[in-house]
Amino acid sequence: MITEKFWSKDRFPLVYENNEPKAVIIDMKTFEKIDLILNNLMNRETESEDRLLSASGLLEKLMKEAGKSSASEDWRAELDEL
Repeated sequence: MITEKFWSKDRFPLVYENNEPKAVIIDMKTFEKIDLILNNLMNRETESEDRLLSASGLLEKLMKEAGKSSASEDWRAELDEL
């Protein structure tokens, strides 16, 4: 199966200002895809797992524990192992 990297700056023309990329030009079909994704994100219902995690107080505990630990030097490799 061949997959195309759709969300790439190389796919769309860039608008430059003072030799720096400032904007992207997209076609209407792409705009409609982005609009649909953003609307779905903004209007989605909270998932029951999210409510459970929030109500349990576990999320706050996890955040405190994560704040105490130092960042891994090779976090990408550790993440890939998962």
